[in-house]
Amino acid sequence: MKKWRMAFITLLAINLLAILGIFMYVTTPAADYSAFGAVKRDQIEGNSLMVRTTKADFEGIANTYIQKEMADSPVPLTLSLNGAVNLSTELTVFTQTLPILLKFNPYVQEDGNLLLKQQSVEIGMLDIPPESALKLLRDSVELPDFMEVNPKQNEVLLKLTEIPLEDGISVRASSFDLEEDDIRLEVTVRP
Repeated sequence: MKKWRMAFITLLAINLLAILGIFMYVTTPAADYSAFGAVKRDQIEGNSLMVRTTKADFEGIANTYIQKEMADSPVPLTLSLNGAVNLSTELTVFTQTLPILLKFNPYVQEDGNLLLKQQSVEIGMLDIPPESALKLLRDSVELPDFMEVNPKQNEVLLKLTEIPLEDGISVRASSFDLEEDDIRLEVTVRP
């Protein structure tokens, strides 16, 4: 009877170790994994004010900075807002220009940046998986430093806190409600 009990306990221990090993293997990120999670940042010192803006105003400001950063790029990139955040660009393939429209749902991160989760892709009449479309965008368009594309997660991170503004000014998103046309940004001026 002792042999069976010892064999059972040994088998149970091996199974528990195997389950624990598999769990650790699955939950441990790869070496090159970079999470798009918000980075908790200290409150910026200075004088802050909350700016309430509309979709049209935010669109104009965002496109100004995108065009400024992409002045040397032959490929246009435009941001527009309606029920979603849209990124429009063009790609020339075999002398044919294909219009590309990427639609995203916006989420304000804890650090004030804006995470865009892909909703749909329209590339002319072609049906391309979202991950492939984001890889194409990342690899064919030289994006500004404040835009980071993660095709595997179907996300684009707009790092509002890293947009190059005048000395001592920084911007963070506070809320981004497209349905109510209510976008709130915290503007901080450092002394």
